[in-house]
Amino acid sequence: MLGRIALLGLLSLLIRAPALAAPADEPPPIRDFDISTVERLGREMYAQDREAWKATDLLFAHISEDEARRNKIHGWITETRGVQDVVRFVHETDHGPEAYYDISFAGVAPPVLSVPENRTLTPEELSQHNARRTALSAATLNCSSTYNSVALKDPQGDGWLVWVMAATKDPNALMMGGHQRFTVSRDGKTILRRDALSRGCIQFSRKDDRGGGHMILSHVVSLTPVETHVFASLSYGIGFYLGTTDGRAWKISDGHITSVDPDMADFDGAAARLLVGQSEDCNMVAMTKGAKPIPTKVVIPTEGKTKFTIDPPPGVKIGGIMCLRDSLIPLPNDYKVLLAGYPLAIGDRGTGHPEAMGILEVENGRLQFNMTTGKMTADQQARAQPRLDQLQRAFNADSGH
Repeated sequence: MLGRIALLGLLSLLIRAPALAAPADEPPPIRDFDISTVERLGREMYAQDREAWKATDLLFAHISEDEARRNKIHGWITETRGVQDVVRFVHETDHGPEAYYDISFAGVAPPVLSVPENRTLTPEELSQHNARRTALSAATLNCSSTYNSVALKDPQGDGWLVWVMAATKDPNALMMGGHQRFTVSRDGKTILRRDALSRGCIQFSRKDDRGGGHMILSHVVSLTPVETHVFASLSYGIGFYLGTTDGRAWKISDGHITSVDPDMADFDGAAARLLVGQSEDCNMVAMTKGAKPIPTKVVIPTEGKTKFTIDPPPGVKIGGIMCLRDSLIPLPNDYKVLLAGYPLAIGDRGTGHPEAMGILEVENGRLQFNMTTGKMTADQQARAQPRLDQLQRAFNADSGH
């Protein structure tokens, strides 16, 4: 009983620790869209960006860079005309911006370059042109020497969304951070909102692929993936598993976003567990007088057929394991801590979750998860009992019962 009390007391102190509170300069939440809108925006961004670089290659096969500079070509706009997508390159004149060349895309046919008969931009074209330039002039460009931009109509208003995204010419580099989204007014001249879609610059290498043709990363600026994740998945031809700070895991692949659970089969489940393992904060609770908590891990060391073992310092008795996680629900391999002879306390620090903690322990061969602080929500209760049943079956199988 002393070990259990000490375990819970220490966890209670940690879950209330000031270090877990949001920093005073925490940025405001970003503008959120529902999953279907995020998917659609990401796919449309990819399609526009793909046509833009194809059009750029075709343009510079037709004119020199010197000619482009002399004629002050400084960007493009995109539009759909019937069954055709058109990338319209814009140059600056004494009368303002005008169309210079058009590149038309129609299905699988090769793109066609043409000189526009009427070079005057329509009001819609001019506002898109302005929006892109307004966003580029306001963007923070410190994550790369190369940036791409995409402009789409705002799905919830009459203005524009413009993304300014860190890019690279390295075929092995994956630029996952440094992207910014601007909400711009209808005329394209005023920034209404700026959202940083990551905390800082994030770059991966294709060589970091941990299996299953997917990369694994955490996302902290919203509780769902954002459209640049869909864009990156399509652009790089690779999928992503993404963990958010409320303890959920997501899969982004082939232009779609799905939720994944830790007890799913194969790599989906393994990736969801790995994401928890990357962020969990666990300690061995020392029962020896004067000994401090000893950092350890639970999720990753219990993967596969591995047994859970710990190696405390000589002379230190361990009374249990405690973990702070982004979700209160025990994980599929947590029973291995009990097989090793230790109760497992779990504190919930997930974004938007009420303060709560519980302890997973075994009594006369039966696994129990008892709340010691707070209460489970209805959603947590619905997920906890099936997981506890699963843990009991695994515990029985591995213990020979």
